[in-house]
Amino acid sequence: MLNFDELEKGFTEEEALEEARRCLKCKNPPCVRGCPIENRIPEIVRAIEAKDYRTAIDIINENSNLAVICARVCPHNDQCEGACVLNRKGQGIRISKLERFLAEKEMELALNRLRGKVAVIGSGPAGLSVAAILAKQNYRVTIFEAQHKAGGVLRYGIPEYRLPNEVVDKQIEIVRNLGARLETGVVIGEDLTLDQLFAMGYQAVFIGTGTGLARKLGVAGESLPGAMQAIYFLETVSLIRDGSLPGRPYPVRTGDRVLVVGAGNVAVDAARTALRLGAAQVDVVDIVPEKERRASDKEYAEALHEGVRFHFETSVTRILGDRQVEGVVLQNFTRQVQGRESAIVPLPGTEREWACDKVIIAIGQKPFARIVSTTTGIKTNAQGYVLTETEPYYGMTTREGVFAAGDVVHEPKTVILAMREGRRVAEAIDAWLQRSKGT
Repeated sequence: MLNFDELEKGFTEEEALEEARRCLKCKNPPCVRGCPIENRIPEIVRAIEAKDYRTAIDIINENSNLAVICARVCPHNDQCEGACVLNRKGQGIRISKLERFLAEKEMELALNRLRGKVAVIGSGPAGLSVAAILAKQNYRVTIFEAQHKAGGVLRYGIPEYRLPNEVVDKQIEIVRNLGARLETGVVIGEDLTLDQLFAMGYQAVFIGTGTGLARKLGVAGESLPGAMQAIYFLETVSLIRDGSLPGRPYPVRTGDRVLVVGAGNVAVDAARTALRLGAAQVDVVDIVPEKERRASDKEYAEALHEGVRFHFETSVTRILGDRQVEGVVLQNFTRQVQGRESAIVPLPGTEREWACDKVIIAIGQKPFARIVSTTTGIKTNAQGYVLTETEPYYGMTTREGVFAAGDVVHEPKTVILAMREGRRVAEAIDAWLQRSKGT
């Protein structure tokens, strides 16, 4: 039975050298004129004869970036090889096989330069930072992203009015141009496990999956239609805007009265996004005093300017409604200090109803457990954050060869801090892999 294996084999080095020596190195080479892109064939052949393969490869690459393909599929008999002077005697130089020899030599040289193979899980700021640094250092890096577009929190957690997707796309393209591969739509822990990644030849794995699991309020009515988590809300809006959810209505509609619970940056992003979707009014409640709010001064001031109303020392104790949200019950809270301890406690008699159509909950997130639950050796703390070391290898988890940084390791912080941690982990991965090789 016929098979699909490649029929013609390439030259060995000895065969390539022997073929190169047969070339006449014509002063007015007809082979160059016969080549549609006018490759400097005699110079290439001279470099092969001198075993200066790097120079020969560089000359080819001046005109062709697809040498390994052209060597196989170009009609050489009608072009360079057909024009060879020796072809008149039926002994034309096999230019195509010399080109193929060089293309395969280039791949061999590139592989020899590779220092290791690293998997990066998550394409947020920490993951992109790790991938870029290691790719620059000649590691073969593959980024695995669960979503169908890369960017993580940069794309799905930060609204476009703060960070346009076009800017995110350009940054991702920069990382890819450094040599990092990108596999989207791959959920590590479901489609692939860490053990499978190591079996595929990855020598180190970086976990930068952030915190995608939202914390619940734990009040009655939280599962009503119209009550949603802020990370779901922001991600859905982003997916609708980039065309990934055609025909899907926005989770907040024109004229809605929206109540956001929490006053960190995610809550403020959700509030300002709701305004942009046409909400009639947006109110934010947070259980802490105003001076303890977690949102940055800049985001807070801009939200106030846009019309968001904030109510501190206030939170939701119940969400009202039958088939969908119709309102909430609010209650005032205060911080009580007893000795060295302090706690925020409800004020009796302050409960009242508040009419609204949508409730967006933004009281924090924690990591998914799908990676650590499908492998062994990775420990987490009581909140689900991955435990890592600072010495001797920054960011290494309790499983050798597995590193983590960013929000999967601690409470969510800023993009720049995630990038800084990514840089430190990339340096640690490099040091650990070189030590493992004994170099």
